Amino acid sequence: MENIIAIISLVIAALTFWFTFQSKPKEELDNLKVLFKSTQNISQDLQIELENYINKTESGDLDIFPNISFSTYLAELKKSSKENLSDELYNKFDTMGLTKPVIDSMSKSLENQFNGLQHTLIQLRMRDRQNNV
Repeated sequence: MENIIAIISLVIAALTFWFTFQSKPKEELDNLKVLFKSTQNISQDLQIELENYINKTESGDLDIFPNISFSTYLAELKKSSKENLSDELYNKFDTMGLTKPVIDSMSKSLENQFNGLQHTLIQLRMRDRQNNV
């Protein structure tokens, strides 16, 4: 009887481990995809607005951040977007076998990127409004 209880406990522990760390959580993956597309879109919006701002104000050589010019920031943003926010990467999500901890980590990273891009976009828009006044 004790052996049966031990075996059942072992099976329950193994299933718990599997569902916690190895299963492919569909809802979390769907949320990751939405967050990825949102971050991709705001990155593209920021790139367009930066290009327009640089062309309109001829400020490519001026600093957007300390020791980082508008042109340098735009070039790095384009490079980062191409490498990290591409449609190719998005299309691989379903076949990557991502586990919940990996999805959680990727989601946290995307949230931070989204917030940083949104902050920069707001600053750029405010700067543009000041120049139009």
